Amino acid sequence: MSLLATTERPARPRGSRRRRIVTWCVLAAVALAATLAVVALEREWTAPDPLDAESPRYAGARAVTTLLGERGVDVETAGDLDAARDGAERGATLVVTDASLVETEALRDLARTAPDVVILDGDFAALDALFPGIGFGGHGSGEPVSPSCALPVAENAGDIVPGASYSVAGDDVTGCYPVDEGHAVLQTTIGGSTVTLLDGVEILANDALATEGHAALALGLLEQHDELVWYAPGPGDAGADAAPTIADLAPGWVTPAIVLAALVALASAVWRGRRFGPLVAESLPVTVRAGETLEGRARLYRDGGDPNHALRALRRGASARLAQRVGLSTDADTEQLARAVAAALGRDPREVHAVLTAEAQTDADLADLGARLRDLESALNSTDPWEGRSR
Repeated sequence: MSLLATTERPARPRGSRRRRIVTWCVLAAVALAATLAVVALEREWTAPDPLDAESPRYAGARAVTTLLGERGVDVETAGDLDAARDGAERGATLVVTDASLVETEALRDLARTAPDVVILDGDFAALDALFPGIGFGGHGSGEPVSPSCALPVAENAGDIVPGASYSVAGDDVTGCYPVDEGHAVLQTTIGGSTVTLLDGVEILANDALATEGHAALALGLLEQHDELVWYAPGPGDAGADAAPTIADLAPGWVTPAIVLAALVALASAVWRGRRFGPLVAESLPVTVRAGETLEGRARLYRDGGDPNHALRALRRGASARLAQRVGLSTDADTEQLARAVAAALGRDPREVHAVLTAEAQTDADLADLGARLRDLESALNSTDPWEGRSR
């Protein structure tokens, strides 16, 4: 008995290969059509910035600008410093959505030029140019807060639900709506111009405008004049010639490290990608003797410490041969096989059944039960299965 292993593969029918090629072509065509459809229907869209005058989103400011327009205020948007300066020189109220994007000197110049300036956001470095010594004072807890100041606009508006609050040390600054160690609204005078600071997202945004006295406070601050310029600064207004690139922001060692990593990857690809000779496909039949296979499996069973597994393998082979000898199918149940073998040998069926169903707990049990299976087969092979049967 021998086992034959070969590297040859059976030839595939031409029809199945053709169907496979057609299937892949159809899938590729569907993927290409879907890609073209997505490209054709794609729209260039980016989310508007917070407090954008035309944005209807929750963080936009379309609601307050619409109210101002309905009340006779001409609202004009400005996207750069020159447009904002023009509006300030015309005497319009100037709204600055983010003071951190405006150069310090330009911000002071706007504050001195426009009659009223309302700052809706900014970092402390920029705000310090208008409110010296400003710092973080806390944040609202979500509960309404009363003005607690003599500012007429705040008194008319009543309670608000503040966001961030600012602390500042100075007698020329009026603080309203105390929160923790600061105030949610600050107002000061610079060269005859009034400058007001508040958290615009929490008070003027679309989703916050209808809360408590937010709308009244917004209208009181923004409708001081017939014209209002809504200034949303861009990166170019910060005084830099151009926005910094990734190379400008990255440390100096990053570029050499990337080059070194690329060289290492290339060297690794050359090193591990070498082939020690051409790939050859040839038939290599290997004959393995049955005895060698049996010994190999036996060693595996022994190393695994599972004698009962080895016994089941022996019993399956013995049962198939016994069933064939007595004229039964190989899938006959153990009880039926035991009765047929016992009848052929003239033995007690219970004895034969015990041999065919016993379990091995130790190697000694395996040796004993294996010998009993062998004896049972030998005894059956020495008998005439047709003896005593009518012809």
